[in-house]
Amino acid sequence: MRGGKTNSEGWTVGRRLFLNGLGAALGLHLLPADSHQNFGPVKPPLEVPDITVLSTDGIHASFRDLLRGRVTAIQLMFSRCKSICPIEAATLARVQEALGDNPANDIRLLSLSIDPLTDTPDVLKAWLERFGARRGCTAVSPVEADLAPVRAFFDRAPTLVEDHSTVIHLVDRNGLLVWRTLDLPEPNEVAKVLIQLQRIGPVLVQEGDGDPLRA
Repeated sequence: MRGGKTNSEGWTVGRRLFLNGLGAALGLHLLPADSHQNFGPVKPPLEVPDITVLSTDGIHASFRDLLRGRVTAIQLMFSRCKSICPIEAATLARVQEALGDNPANDIRLLSLSIDPLTDTPDVLKAWLERFGARRGCTAVSPVEADLAPVRAFFDRAPTLVEDHSTVIHLVDRNGLLVWRTLDLPEPNEVAKVLIQLQRIGPVLVQEGDGDPLRA
């Protein structure tokens, strides 16, 4: 572990205080994740599932290794969705605009498919192009055997439905889920949280061999 004094979950006291005060400091319309709405800071932060994902380049990689080292906003989607997913993707496109010149090697916007049989690398690549994704934006799908833990971790229904959550999940550079937004969040608010998370100190967990899918 790196950083300052840690508690039993390996989460620094400073980072806990940061997350607790972030919403108030930014004036965000977000609520604590331990409330019944389950939005806002995730306490304690949760490590993303240990799964294998497939990139738009056809590369298999560890999801945890992919996320470590950058602050990431995750949108769950499936390309056949005609209602909610395109709205979410448009939101991420506006987050991309709101981030402006923030370094793409520090912040990633990630579309994570929940339909790996349909969302092949070529389909995911077309999805990104459809919404004007730039450097720092990427898309992956889990291997079919790892779909169940993805759905369980992100609280998604066991079947594909058009009427589903539009929450964006924010993961810190340690690969920990630290924030959930409201449904259909304001892009500027998401960008603010990403920038604040970007400014938090070094990675606490042991770093791997680098980003296997650097976009």
